[in-house]
Amino acid sequence: MCGCGLSNKDKNNSQENMYNNNNKIVQEDNNYTYMTCKSTRKNNEIEIKYSGFSGIDTIYILEAKEDTEITFNYDSTVDKGKFKAVLINPKNEVETILEGNEQSNKTIKLAKGQYSFRNVGANADGKTTISISSNSNVKITEDKK
Repeated sequence: MCGCGLSNKDKNNSQENMYNNNNKIVQEDNNYTYMTCKSTRKNNEIEIKYSGFSGIDTIYILEAKEDTEITFNYDSTVDKGKFKAVLINPKNEVETILEGNEQSNKTIKLAKGQYSFRNVGANADGKTTISISSNSNVKITEDKK
């Protein structure tokens, strides 16, 4: 599910300024605006069609029970603005999983602990499909917003 809404220009500018600020990406939780957003989720896969997306939207919380790895498979098309998906580790370090127009996969080693998977946008329009392949050592939970 996506939160939708219109906001004043100052709030949108603030959200757009978060895009390149890792400190804000780590600290801010679900500070975003979509002009339109349609998402579908199924078995650790999410497809999002969006327009006017600015800010930071937490998609999943991942809990690694022990050191392990996961694979992100993704297909992202950005028609306007900037879009990326990031993973925040337990040390509050940001790793970019995908940015802009990309179709690929990325395997990440996880240490034991909690991770946040977030989409970050700056006035972005596009479509993204992301699936996560993991083993039983990683619990993946949808963010409840």
